[in-house]
Amino acid sequence: MNPVAHTHQRQASTDETSRTSGWTHRLPRVLIVAAIVLSLVYAAAGWYISGEIIDGLVSSPYVVEYDTAVMAVSGTSIELAPADEGTIEADRDAVMGIRWEGGYAQVGPATSWTDTIETRPFELLSGTPPRPGDDIVDFDSFAFPPDPTAIGITYETVTYPSELGELEAWLVPGNGATWIVAVHGRGSDRPDMLRLITSIADLRYPTLVVRIRNDIDSPSTDGSLLLAGQEEWRDVAAAVDYAVEHGAEDVILAAPSMGAALVLGYTLEQTDAPVRALILEAPVADFREIVALRSGEALPIGGVIGDSLLAVGRMVTWLRVGLDFDTVDYIDRAGDLDAPILLFHGTDDTTVPFQIGRSLADARPDLVEFHPIPDAAHVRAWNEDPDGYSQIVREFLDRIGRS
Repeated sequence: MNPVAHTHQRQASTDETSRTSGWTHRLPRVLIVAAIVLSLVYAAAGWYISGEIIDGLVSSPYVVEYDTAVMAVSGTSIELAPADEGTIEADRDAVMGIRWEGGYAQVGPATSWTDTIETRPFELLSGTPPRPGDDIVDFDSFAFPPDPTAIGITYETVTYPSELGELEAWLVPGNGATWIVAVHGRGSDRPDMLRLITSIADLRYPTLVVRIRNDIDSPSTDGSLLLAGQEEWRDVAAAVDYAVEHGAEDVILAAPSMGAALVLGYTLEQTDAPVRALILEAPVADFREIVALRSGEALPIGGVIGDSLLAVGRMVTWLRVGLDFDTVDYIDRAGDLDAPILLFHGTDDTTVPFQIGRSLADARPDLVEFHPIPDAAHVRAWNEDPDGYSQIVREFLDRIGRS
C-alpha cells in the first residue's frame, strides 16, 4: 500500500471528522439563536395583532363629516353627489338618513344614479331643507333624527345607578309589565334603536333605551374599552333592575352588534334574569371568531402560521386588557340560553361577518328564529325593508306574548 496515499486518506478522514464535530458543537447555538429570533417575531406579531384587536374594542363617538354635496332638492326628491361611491353603492337599495347643519331627512332607495350623482325620494323629518351646494353628512344608517320627539316619540330621561356610576336612559312610556330594554352598538348611541322603536310604537311597550359605560356623559373605563360583554353585562343588569323597580315583570332585550354581546352576556351570567326574549341583529357573539374572520385586514397570512400568530395575539390581548375570549364566546355557551331569540343578520356584513349570526342560529335552532338579510351591510335589516322588518318583529312579539 502506498504510504503517502494512506497518509492523505487518514488526514482527509480526520478533517471530515473535525468539520462534523465543529458543526455538531455549533448546532445548539444555531438552534438557540433561531428560537430567540422566532420568539421575537411572534412576540412582535402578537403585540401588533393585540393592538388591532384592542382598537376594535374602543368605544368612541361617531365623527360627523360633511362631505356629500346636495345637487338639487325638491319637496319629495333630492339629488346627491356621494363622496364615497363604494360605501353608498352598498346602501343604494336601502332607506337611509341624511343630516346637515340645520336639519335631518330620510331618503328612500335610489330611483336613478350615475357614476357621480344619485336621486332618491326625500322626506324632511326636522329642520329646514338643505340648499343645493350645501354639504351633508355621509348617509346615516340610523335613519331617524337624534331627538325622538321630532318624529312623535315622547320620552323622559331617567338615571339609575350602576357599578361604575350613574347611567342615563330614555324612558318611552307604554302599557303592561313587559318592558323592552334596548342597548345600542359600539361607537353609536341611543338613536341606533329608533328603527326598532318606530316599528312597534303603536304596541305601546314601555321601553328603556340605555346608555352604557364609555358613552357620552357615562362613566368611563381605562382606554374606553368594551370587552364584548365580559364586564359590561352589568350595565344591562342595572337597566333591568330599574325596569323591575318601576313595574316590569319581565323584559325583552333588544340590541345590535356589540350591544347584542352585552345582552347575551347578561342573559348567561344572570341565570335568574326576568328575560322573556331577545331581539338581536349582527351580534358580536364570538369575538374570537370575528378576529379570525377579519384577520386579513391586520395579518395577510393564513394557515397554521396565521392561526398560531392569532393565538399569540389573543393571549397578549388577555395579558394587556383582561379579555377572556372563552367568556365572550356566546356561541360556545349557547347551550345555556333559555329565551327565544329573533335574529337578523346581513349577508354582506363586513363588520360582524354573517357567519357569526349563522353559527348562533345553528347552535340553538330550538330557540333562534333566524332571518338572513340578502345583500345587506352591517345592521341594515330595517333599512333594506322597513315594512318587512316591522312585520317580522311584530309577529315574533305576538308569539311570545307579554305580561
